[in-house]
Amino acid sequence: MSKFSLFHRKKKKQIKEIEPHEVFLDDLTQRKEEELGSSKKRLEIPLSLKVLRVFSFCIFLLLFLLLGRSFQLQFLEGDHYSALARRNIVSVSNENISRGVIYDRYGEQLVYNLPEYNLYFRFSAASSPEKDTVKEVAEIIKEDPGELMDRIKNKEDSASVLVKRDISHDSLVRLQSRIEDLPGFHISGGSGRDYKYGRGLSHILGYIGKIDKDTLSRNPERYAMHDYVGKMGVEEYYEEYLSMGKEERLTKRDVSGNVRSEEELGEPSDGTGNLVLTIDARLQKIVNEKMDKKIEEIGGEKASVVAIDPRNGEVMAMANRPTFDNNLFRTGNREEIEDLLYGESEVFLNRITSSTYATGSVIKPLLAVAALEEGIIDPQKEIHSPGYISIQNPWNPSQPTIFRDYQAHGWRDMREAIAVSSNVYFYAIGGGYEDQEGLGVSRIKDYLSLFGWNERTGIDLPTERSGFIPTPEWKRKELGSPWYLGDTYNLSIGQGYLSTTPLQVANAYTAIVNGGNLYSPRLGKKVIDEESNTIKKMESELIREGVASEENLEIVREGMLEATKIGTARSLQALPFDSGAKTGTAQTSREGINNNWVTVFAPYDDPEIVVTVLIEEVRGVTPVATHLARDILLEYFNENE
Repeated sequence: MSKFSLFHRKKKKQIKEIEPHEVFLDDLTQRKEEELGSSKKRLEIPLSLKVLRVFSFCIFLLLFLLLGRSFQLQFLEGDHYSALARRNIVSVSNENISRGVIYDRYGEQLVYNLPEYNLYFRFSAASSPEKDTVKEVAEIIKEDPGELMDRIKNKEDSASVLVKRDISHDSLVRLQSRIEDLPGFHISGGSGRDYKYGRGLSHILGYIGKIDKDTLSRNPERYAMHDYVGKMGVEEYYEEYLSMGKEERLTKRDVSGNVRSEEELGEPSDGTGNLVLTIDARLQKIVNEKMDKKIEEIGGEKASVVAIDPRNGEVMAMANRPTFDNNLFRTGNREEIEDLLYGESEVFLNRITSSTYATGSVIKPLLAVAALEEGIIDPQKEIHSPGYISIQNPWNPSQPTIFRDYQAHGWRDMREAIAVSSNVYFYAIGGGYEDQEGLGVSRIKDYLSLFGWNERTGIDLPTERSGFIPTPEWKRKELGSPWYLGDTYNLSIGQGYLSTTPLQVANAYTAIVNGGNLYSPRLGKKVIDEESNTIKKMESELIREGVASEENLEIVREGMLEATKIGTARSLQALPFDSGAKTGTAQTSREGINNNWVTVFAPYDDPEIVVTVLIEEVRGVTPVATHLARDILLEYFNENE
């Protein structure tokens, strides 16, 4: 076979193997088919160079953007998204369980935990809040959407944010019906505080409020940003025992944020314990009712009452006016709470422990003890009061300095001088007069300090002020003036620069009543568990023992007994037994306006209570404090029978 024939056969074979759709027609054939109206085009038209360049550029640009974004996510923001990814997969949350409750000395419950529902935003369920979702939630809980969004975003470094505490019933129902469509938001059960007597025990109990930054920074392992802690009163002082327990929960989710499993990590820890107070709730109720009635009668606003058991220093009752309802921190709206916090009235001030006053004549029994202990006067010696003493003025003898008594008492011994509250008698034993030696400022200060008037009592409350006893050195340094005999006279009757708290006054009298033992007053009695087993017992600390002899203290107590029979506290004869008392009227900066005092102990033969009453800014000289003390003790002992 010739080469030509072989080539021709191969060529024919190749032509037969070409399919019609693989034939490329030249430009002339293409135009011819279009002219003839061919219904099908079997041609693949080559792209123009310009189109090819644009297409290639777009591909290159997309690849560049993809690589750039990959670099950003992996290298520049890798740590951030890695943390988010881990948080999306596994998260550990701590939720509050309960807080210890509080009882009075006889087991009456004063503080309850009420169930409440709180709204949280969990970053483990949604990396960031959606604007529309936040707007819907804000509308349901009646808050500003912008403020709500800022509150959540400011806590992005936390596992969760407390969005709303104690959701109202209506809001709760609406949220529960929509919670599956609100990514990141979560409703959790909790408990809020309910104070049985509200304003009647607020200064003792305090309240709970959102944790502050300082407390959180000091206790990062114990608290979270959204926790609530004790504020004021025993809620703050005994936070260690009352603080809420925690439930630690491990949550696992898939990449879509769906919960795959939840488990508790260990046993939930309840509050460490429940607190039993020394307070007698029944007496506290009496004090509040009688105090409100009395200050309403006189048109007053400021008053305080404290009752202590002189046998052990336990505080049985404590009340102030003005006061506040600590339940508002759970039930009140934001405006009510802000008015309470930032208003001008001193409702949060515990006047019994944190305000100091001139004492007036309630200082006199302490001065009598000092004079007897120093042996500068016989208790039977009488000193005459014509209604004043006159001290010669060395620079102008024709104009002597007059120190007045509130009336002419005539001749009085120590017991009678205490009973009728003779200023002249105490001028004489304090600063000296005629033939009577005086204690002088130094010894007066020593004995007042012995009774605790120059120091804090150490009561178990977060804030307390110490008293102040002036000295010549202090006056020269602070006022640039020398100490005069008249300053000693004023100090001897509880006026001038002296100041102390109602609690310090009451506590000093307990030492007179119990034979000379000065205790640190206590509000906490013990901490118990759920089965009433004692975890910790608190006892009043004995500050000083034997501050004076029993013989001298008995003389002073007899003078206080005479005050209820012939003296300034005669209204206490209405009690069904003998008692002892000392009244006081302390001048204020306003003419004719005085602070009215009384301290009473009862029963006289076996004292079980010391009550100090201070009613501020009383017009004139009137025994309103004594009347209030009488009304309180009458009802207290009548109910005890």
